[in-house]
Amino acid sequence: MLSPAEAIEYVGALLQGDAPARLVAVATRELVEPLDPVYAVKTVLNGAVTPGDQV
Repeated sequence: MLSPAEAIEYVGALLQGDAPARLVAVATRELVEPLDPVYAVKTVLNGAVTPGDQV
């Protein structure tokens, strides 16, 4: 999603340790896989073993 000029700017900035926020936002949106909602399920149990539980 970055133009060739933006990609060069982004990589150059990464090497210097200071990438522009607008390019980081584009790279993050395109490179980071969205969280699968199935893996974000919350539970009411804390996972601790209580007396009487079979392990």
